[in-house]
Amino acid sequence: MPRKITDSCIACGSCAEQCPVACIEQGDIYVINPDQCIDCGVCQEGCPVGAIEEE
Repeated sequence: MPRKITDSCIACGSCAEQCPVACIEQGDIYVINPDQCIDCGVCQEGCPVGAIEEE
């Protein structure tokens, strides 16, 4: 199940830097492309504010 980034995102970019398949896009808050996400959880583990959760 792909992850999603919640409104708690502070747009620091740590998730995008860590993503092994580059499925996270920059914006006011970052967005995970669910079609590309391999559900590895690296982004969730590395988020400093806990803004990433399972859908």
